[in-house]
Parts: sequence; C-alpha cells; structure tokens
Amino acid sequence: MRAAGRLARFSSLVVGVIAVAAALTTASSHPSRLRAVLAAAPRPASDQPVSGIDADDATGGYWLVASDGGVFAFGAPFEGSTGGLHLNAPIAGIAATSDDAGYWLVGADGGVFAFGDAPYLGSMGGTALQRPVVGIATDAATGGYWLVASDGGVFAFGAPFEGSTGSLHLNAPVVGMAPTADDGGYWLVAADGGVFAFGDARYLGSMGGTPLHRPVVAMAPDRATGGYWLVASDGGVFSFGAPFEGSTGSLVLNRGVVGMAPTDDDGGYWLAGADGGLYALGDARFQGSVAVPPLAGLTVVLDPGHDGGNSGDPGVVNQPIDGGGFTEPCDTTGTATDAGYPEHAFNFAVAQAAQAALEAQGAHVVLTRPDDNSVGPCVNVRAAIGNDVGAAAAVSIHADGGPPGGVGFAVDTPVPVVSSISDDTAIVGPSAQLGSDLRDAFQGVTGEPPSNYAGQDGIDPRRDLGGLNLSTVPKVLIECANMRNSGDAALTESASWRQLAGQGIALGVSDFLQAVERT
Repeated sequence: MRAAGRLARFSSLVVGVIAVAAALTTASSHPSRLRAVLAAAPRPASDQPVSGIDADDATGGYWLVASDGGVFAFGAPFEGSTGGLHLNAPIAGIAATSDDAGYWLVGADGGVFAFGDAPYLGSMGGTALQRPVVGIATDAATGGYWLVASDGGVFAFGAPFEGSTGSLHLNAPVVGMAPTADDGGYWLVAADGGVFAFGDARYLGSMGGTPLHRPVVAMAPDRATGGYWLVASDGGVFSFGAPFEGSTGSLVLNRGVVGMAPTDDDGGYWLAGADGGLYALGDARFQGSVAVPPLAGLTVVLDPGHDGGNSGDPGVVNQPIDGGGFTEPCDTTGTATDAGYPEHAFNFAVAQAAQAALEAQGAHVVLTRPDDNSVGPCVNVRAAIGNDVGAAAAVSIHADGGPPGGVGFAVDTPVPVVSSISDDTAIVGPSAQLGSDLRDAFQGVTGEPPSNYAGQDGIDPRRDLGGLNLSTVPKVLIECANMRNSGDAALTESASWRQLAGQGIALGVSDFLQAVERT
C-alpha cells in the first residue's frame, strides 16, 4: 500500500472514524455455515477488548463482556457490569445463572462480581494465586460456580469440587472449562487443545499433540450429545461427540476469537472476537456486535531519549550501568542542532505526538519519562519499564548527532545478546519485524530518506545498546534525523515535522501490532 493511502487510513483511525460494514451471509452448505460477521446498524462501543461470551437460553440472545467488565447485551437482559469500576485485574470471563436472569464475571485475580439473581458465593480475590484465573462455569444443579486458573487449579463455590490439574505439569496453560449437562463434572481445555475430564465428564478426544495453526482459547459443551467443542484463536472449531456447525478458520480476522457459547438447543454456537466481532454458526442468530478500537488492550512503551535535566546532574547520568555484557553510562545529554535546539526536547515532542496517535487507536501508552525537565532515567531502567508492563511493543525515540554530510533516519534493531543479566534472543525476530514496519511507515509519512551513513536501507542492527539488549519485549530505537546536518536540523526544529515524525512512528507501531493480532 502506498504511503499516502496508508497515512489516510491511519488518520481516519486517529480521528475516531470506524467504518462499520454490513455483511449478512447465509451459507448454503455444511460445513461453512457462517451466518453473520458484522451488523449494519451502529454498534455499541468498548474501549477495551472483548474477553468472553455467554448465551441467554431463555431469550436466544447473548452477552459479551470486555476486559474492564463492561457487559453488552444482545437479545438478552442487561443486569449490570463493572465497566465504571476500577478493577485490580482484567475480567477473564462471564457465566450466566441457570435461569439466565443474572450472571457472574470473574477477574484474572479470582475476584467474582454477581449481577441480577446471581448469588455471590465467594471468590479468590485477595488471595495470592499461583496462576491467573482464566474462566468461570456455572453449576446449574446447585446454583454455584467453578473458577479455573491457567495451571488447571479449580476453585469451587457452592459447587462440588471434582478434581483439577493444579498439581500436574502441563504442556500448555489451561484456557477454559465447561460443565457437563447434569453438572456432575467438567472439562478443562489447554491452549494446545489438550482436554482433561473430571467427575462424570467423558473424555471424547482432544487436539493435544496435534500441531495447531493457532492456540485453542475456549471450549463449550454440547448438552444434547454430551460432547464438546474447542475453538482456536483463528475461529477454527474442533468437535468431539458434537456436530460441527462451521468455523472462521478460513477467514482473516482482525483480532483473535476469545470465547464460544452454544445455543439453547445446541444446534449452533457463537464465537466472539477480541475486536467485538460476533460470528454465528449453525442455528445461532446474529443479534449484534461491539466496536472496539484496533489497539484496545495493548500497551505500547515510548522512550523519549535523554532528558532536559541531564546536563545539570552529571553525577547521575555518568554513573556506569551494565548494558547487557558491556558497561555504558546511565544516560547522556544527547545532541543538538547548530542553532541550539536540543535532542531531548525533540525526542519528547515526537513521543507526545506518537502517544496521541496511538491512544486514538485504543492503545495504552506509557512514556518512560513524564516531562522534559527531569534527570534520566538510566538506560537499564528505561528497558525495565517496558518489561515490567509487558509492552506489546517499545520504541526508543532519538535524533542523531552524525557527520554534517550525513542525512536520513535509521532504525536500530537488537541482535542476539546473552549476558549474565540478559538474554534478548526471544525478541530479536519480532523486533526485526517492528523495525521493518517502523522504517516503512516513518519514511512514507515524513518523506525522510533512510540514513546514508548508518545501517543499510534504514535498518541498523546493534549489540551496543543496553536499551535493546536488556529488553524482554519487542523493541527498537529510531534515530529520526541527523541534527548535525543543516537540512535535517531544520526538520527537527519544525513543529509540523515533529508531528509527522510522531505519526510515522505511531503508524509503524500500529502496523506491527495489528499484524500480530490478525489471525
């Protein structure tokens, strides 16, 4: 896609224009029986990704829940949500009561929230867990519920404990659970498709040991047959003792499927995507979906290099730190143009522009420094900030002090470096892709050419940058221009070009993240 078209697409997202397409498709033959993917009517919006779905058997509708606990009811009664509350952990799932007049939400910390006629019977909130809770299931026989953690540990509240995998070594984490029709047992499913049966649940097969295109994310019981379905993040459905009613496995989804719910007569099922997309298969009726910004739920760290107070505190910035197998200063003062415009101010301005553009797409953006008049932080601390928040991507923003005859930008990418305090080998591949996406977007938006003195084709693999060596998340460093070159210096001194530079960085990060999320 040409740069102008890509920038136009990105700009439409920045101003919040989300196109809603109408597509109501009725399949004519099995197994492709996808009934609908998007609604023609305006969709309710969520600023957080959808994390779960459950069906209302009484009405034939369904509820979607977002990670902030916002509940969206389609053909089902709205009974309340935690959307306006500050939660200690994101919501991981939803389960309806047996009469469908209420539901429970569960957080990753095991906290339980009860709405409608759902009784609160206890939770794991406030208890230190070995692993996060990933799902909740209703025991219709007792009116209680079970929680399951990613290690397969099961917590029963007003429901009989039938066993768990909490003491076993699993090949992949557990991602969900489903009760049997008589609630005398339950199945657990792992991301590799392995199934574990407890109580009166019958083991009918699994995908464990089979190479999968995408990981399994959820399961649902077929109460009519006693079987079950598994669903992968690409919407591929695997049936065991249950009829296959179709899947989205052959489609390209903007974001992965996160949950599955069967219809009342078990003649179909709904799949819910993290982007709020709803896919109805078999006799499941499409009744609506949710609009979610493309980067909702993703954290991006922007690291504006240096700081305005560094020059006044050499005792801090000159202290040595371990950059991952070599020693470097905590930080430096950076460079400046001949007219005296400092790099640290440029870096911060560009980071703010990129932050605004990314936040408009729903991303949570963390800056490694809050202003341009403090000291540091040190390079190793900057890397740790991205690691600690589990950033989906991190970018260090700089301008270079190269030779006066040199022009252009370069994106520094990590190479494999293993030291006594670091090992970046796992992020080298995704960081290279981030660097490539950033290079293409930055050049297309700003018009700045790749550097004629550093790297090749705008990419410069480096092993001497602690900020890259110490990262455990995909990370690159961009030298946006050469401040020692008169032409490039004029660009960095221009507020409008700094805005373009921020948009170019944001577009590159967005392209990278959306490609990762697409399945």
